[in-house]
Amino acid sequence: MNGYNNDKGLDDIKAVEYLIHRAFYIGKSKDLSAIREVYHSMLTKFSDIPPYHRMDYEEACLHEEMFFANVSDYDYSIEDLRITMLDASSSVALATFILEYKGVVVDDYSFTGQAIKSRVRCSIICKKFDGRWYIVHEHLSNSSV
Repeated sequence: MNGYNNDKGLDDIKAVEYLIHRAFYIGKSKDLSAIREVYHSMLTKFSDIPPYHRMDYEEACLHEEMFFANVSDYDYSIEDLRITMLDASSSVALATFILEYKGVVVDDYSFTGQAIKSRVRCSIICKKFDGRWYIVHEHLSNSSV
């Protein structure tokens, strides 16, 4: 993928799929400013890595920025993506899928790295505001399968 720039001209299902891929592609592109473009200010998030409590927009954005900034050789894949529109106006969508990601967490102080690989179950709620899709809730949980 060359990157993600906008969702104009896409139907709603494709626009939500694009948004989800854009959120995880940030780890490859290192365009950390894009984190605040995919998440809406009403965001809540549960992560598969600490901290495990519910995060609001500011904490979740900081968490993502720190994670992606400290992981090199990041890659991801999305399996079994299912997107369902939850209302008649097609302005709220539920996406469920399996996310696999890997990379190397780098400790800049000790010049060491630790390989990570994870398979997580994801549920994401997206909402359209003024014709643009945003993530408003994200829940990732570790999968042993």
